[in-house]
Amino acid sequence: MAKDRSFTAKLAHETLRHRVTCPVCNKELEPYLVVRPASTGDSSGQRFRKQRVKVCACNRAELGLS
Repeated sequence: MAKDRSFTAKLAHETLRHRVTCPVCNKELEPYLVVRPASTGDSSGQRFRKQRVKVCACNRAELGLS
């Protein structure tokens, strides 16, 4: 049987392993999946760039999250 490779499985595994706190605000960092549009170089094409980042109150505005 194959392993479960969904985002929720990765998120659950990461939250069970260790908890990291922000050195600035002392709040726990939460893993987020940020999806941004990116052009392919053609004038007609676009792709989506997925990036897993750890977010706290300090860097939430930098990433464009409200």
